[in-house]
Amino acid sequence: MMLKVGIAGISGRIGQRIIDISAFDDSLTIQTGLVSKHSNYLHDTINVSDKCIKSDVWIDFSTPEAFELVLNHCLETNTPLVSGTTGLSKKHFKEIENAALVIPVFWASNFAISVNLIQQLLSHYTQLRASDVEIRETHHVNKVDKPSGTAISLARSIKPHGILKTTAVDEFKLDDVVIKSTRDAQVAGIHQIELSNKSEVISITHTAKTPEIFAQGAVNVAKWLVNQKVGIHTMKSYIDTLS
Repeated sequence: MMLKVGIAGISGRIGQRIIDISAFDDSLTIQTGLVSKHSNYLHDTINVSDKCIKSDVWIDFSTPEAFELVLNHCLETNTPLVSGTTGLSKKHFKEIENAALVIPVFWASNFAISVNLIQQLLSHYTQLRASDVEIRETHHVNKVDKPSGTAISLARSIKPHGILKTTAVDEFKLDDVVIKSTRDAQVAGIHQIELSNKSEVISITHTAKTPEIFAQGAVNVAKWLVNQKVGIHTMKSYIDTLS
């Protein structure tokens, strides 16, 4: 059975990669795409609209405003939702919790398995040894939100209940974890983490060569999510099923 996928943010960097992937994947088809009513992409050959159309699963890489539209549609149509939209507020995450009482919902700041394994490593290590931590993230110039959702997730793997504060231009702190942001050219995503204590310095760098790694990860998760029960699902629960 072919999986019918709706894509919110279909004209964006990740949405376009998902289209490319679907062209070589016989197990799924792009049912519809959601864009702003002002988008030039409305007149493309794919069934694109400024409204949601029923699909087997929705993949969302859009904006916080569009995320609300997609989430409400998925609730009304009992459709699983995979979202990688960043810049969401506490209100949005509360809405995810409520939606997960009705449908399977999956949100992640990063769909690369490697990044999520790094998060687990950071969590385990910093529980064993106190360290000063600095995270430096670099993304393309069109990425609006700072710091990146991935940088925040990495920081939260160390300080789960930390509050994010701006300390200078492009510099932030989540509890005592320092985060620095750079926007440069068409960089897909670079995250550098340095942990320092009296005994050692550990440096970890993840560089995404192309946004396709995130698009393929989202497609893989969508195929998995349609077979899952109602609730909130995470990269950790997904990765655990692969082990």
